[in-house]
Amino acid sequence: MDRWAAAFAQAGLPWPGLIPPCSLAGVRAALPDVQETELRRAVWTALGQPRPRSRKLSPPARARLTHLAELRDVFSPTDAVQVGAELAGEGELAADLLAVRPWLDPDTPTREVLPAVLRGEWSGLLALLGEHGPWVYAATVADLQALARLNGELVVAASQADEEAVLNAALASGRTFPALLARLEATDYRRPAPGPAPPLAALETAFWQEAGRGARAAYERWRARRHEGSSSPPR
Repeated sequence: MDRWAAAFAQAGLPWPGLIPPCSLAGVRAALPDVQETELRRAVWTALGQPRPRSRKLSPPARARLTHLAELRDVFSPTDAVQVGAELAGEGELAADLLAVRPWLDPDTPTREVLPAVLRGEWSGLLALLGEHGPWVYAATVADLQALARLNGELVVAASQADEEAVLNAALASGRTFPALLARLEATDYRRPAPGPAPPLAALETAFWQEAGRGARAAYERWRARRHEGSSSPPR
């Protein structure tokens, strides 16, 4: 909870000590005298987005939110080391890949994550899903397409939601920091439409569940083949 106290202190606000804050309404009730704009900015800062909507998107940039922003083949240990070194400055890469691979050390440095993933899953595709989206490692093109589709559904749904709905969904997401919705909020991508709030938290959860399912399946295939190799009788 240190980041919450720090974010509110930065905004000159007292931190009410909600553990954890589960909705904007809860934070609002704890600080009834705080101006709404200041309150929301402090919450976004605590969620890892200190400058919400500061990046103005052109129509082409808006379209790229659901397109692959980066795609790398990782077919060998050399590939993994090289790509890991090139992308060592990508802040969310390690967190995203490790979030769905609990069998790996959560403190693995960014440049060492890809070699570690490759050792347990073999070759795959590393991709950044949109300029403000998640990093994923998929065993096949079909797996990558499934993840891209789920991320696209989240982006499209969130783009039609109002700020409170997005904030509440980001508060409900504990899989990565920053949450995918907090990353997107760096831009002015949202164009709220009338109607009920879309199930944003469920959409983000569905994405991470699929990423975890694919990673687990690849890991189990690797373990099974390793076991078969070690138990085969000598010829």
